[in-house]
Amino acid sequence: MRADAANGLPFMKMHGLGNDFVVIDRRDGGRPVDSALAVAMADRNRGVGFDQLAVIENDSVASASITFFNADGSHSASCGNATRCIARLLLDETGAASVTLRTERGLLACEADGDLTRVNMGHPLTDWRDIPLASQADTLHLPIDGDPVATGMGNPHCTFFVQD
Repeated sequence: MRADAANGLPFMKMHGLGNDFVVIDRRDGGRPVDSALAVAMADRNRGVGFDQLAVIENDSVASASITFFNADGSHSASCGNATRCIARLLLDETGAASVTLRTERGLLACEADGDLTRVNMGHPLTDWRDIPLASQADTLHLPIDGDPVATGMGNPHCTFFVQD
């Protein structure tokens, strides 16, 4: 969905696997996006509401770069679901079979696979400082119920392995 915020800022609302994103395309310029704007837009009662805000900008090497903001205004190095949505947008715009997107996590290779979009997020980070965790911990066996594994993919994840 494409829309304009009350202040005239064009944006898109995208959804991927249960997460919702506001996407601002700055490839043609436009207003800079900062943490204060992210917090205002994140408000689900007085703003647009989102899990993450993604800002698309031009890049000299990649097809585009993406900067991510969390709802509290903090930065995230990447978001797989939002990256997939933006990759599909660029794939559809260009008709290309693949695009490369720059995030704080690095360059991410994205490709079309029929109606699906694949993003190679790279290897998960498992050092507690890289995830990051607040204090040192055994990331392969977190000391909480269910014996989850902590990983960093540009933002922290906690994975529980269960019988299928």
